[in-house]
Amino acid sequence: MEILSFFVEAIMKKITIRKADYRRKKRNFFDKAHDGNAPIQKSSAEEPEWMEEPILEEPAEIVVPDQEVRHTDLLETDEPVRTRRPNLSFLWLLLGLLLGIVLMSIFSMLFMKQRAEPAPAAASKTEHAIQLAKDDVVSIINTKKVSNLLDSSAVISPEKLGIGSGVIYKVTGKSAYIITNYHVINDAQVIEVTMTNHDKQIAKVVGSDKWADIAVLRIPKGKIKDSITFADSDAVVIGEPAIAIGSPLSPSFAGSVSQGIISGKNRSVPVDLDGDGSYDWEADVLQTDAAINPGNSGGALINDDGKLIGINTLKISIDNVEGINFAVPANEVKEIAGILEDKGEIKRPSLGVLLEDLSDLQIDAVRAQIALPDAVNKGVVITGFEDSSVAEAAGLMTKDVITKIDDTPVESLSQFRNLLYYGKKSGDNAVITYYRQGQQKTVQLKLK
Repeated sequence: MEILSFFVEAIMKKITIRKADYRRKKRNFFDKAHDGNAPIQKSSAEEPEWMEEPILEEPAEIVVPDQEVRHTDLLETDEPVRTRRPNLSFLWLLLGLLLGIVLMSIFSMLFMKQRAEPAPAAASKTEHAIQLAKDDVVSIINTKKVSNLLDSSAVISPEKLGIGSGVIYKVTGKSAYIITNYHVINDAQVIEVTMTNHDKQIAKVVGSDKWADIAVLRIPKGKIKDSITFADSDAVVIGEPAIAIGSPLSPSFAGSVSQGIISGKNRSVPVDLDGDGSYDWEADVLQTDAAINPGNSGGALINDDGKLIGINTLKISIDNVEGINFAVPANEVKEIAGILEDKGEIKRPSLGVLLEDLSDLQIDAVRAQIALPDAVNKGVVITGFEDSSVAEAAGLMTKDVITKIDDTPVESLSQFRNLLYYGKKSGDNAVITYYRQGQQKTVQLKLK
């Protein structure tokens, strides 16, 4: 500010011209009555050189006062007779410079702030897929009412039997339908469903099928607006992205997401449904390395378009094995869910027999009892019959070893059921090949 004041004072300072510093040639002034057109006569006396008017490189701007100035006043007074107008251009230049510096500082700070806080990146395809599907995945708690042993009429708090996940796949005017695993809701007396907005509803079982491990639940629609979209699971490609959504371990982890790829298609995986240590079924499933944990069962396996490609159902949990998990393909889920909605169960063809896997028995003892040929080491052994058994009516007996259905070899109990349940329908004819007392026989029967 002191520098600025100095420049302003220097510009505004008056310039005083004294007679000692100013010399000009004398002129003859005429009388007021003189004719103004008469020529001006020079003085006959020669003027000295020191009185010549100096040559200025830049003529100063002279301000003439409004009042009349007499020649004698110029020569005899020390008072200023002319001044320089204040030159404001330098002041404006200085102010402009200061303003420019301020603006540059502001723009620089804004630019640095933008660099320090970059704009958020657009959502990836995976993030978009999760956003599309996450609200369609719910938590399911399987509970059982526990009676008070001291008072049979009293009921205490329900006991949690299991925790799993489910997928909203259909919404009507009043209801929402949920797919989950059969083993998630098996033996439940009360099924509680929790949505992503924390609303809770008590669900009703519409239908279930333990062999496919699929169940359909129904809850009031409430605030539910939409449902998940099915993909064509037959078109799934090995190596494509797979995203698992569910509630591992507990509802506290609801909406957990894990990502992997499709590791395999059309896998036939043996499953022990009753926990007796023997395989009861061969599930046709998709294999993925997306992490699946207890509580993920019944949850969604989606692609990077947010569409359902499978229902997470099981994993291989043994030492030194990681990332081998399975899901029921979406096409099978959709077909089974439609049947369960309509009929409540899936009517599967039956022989009306009780069976044991030959490989689970002491094969040497079996050979000794029924004279089974050494070449026969795979099949199923009839151990009993159900009421109104079509197999018993057709002449089959206990200890008979079934080795074929039509022309397809039977290598295990789970495969036998798979061939029967997926290859046949109730009312179909089937040719059964079996061994009795060392002899191979065949019989044709009509499936119940």
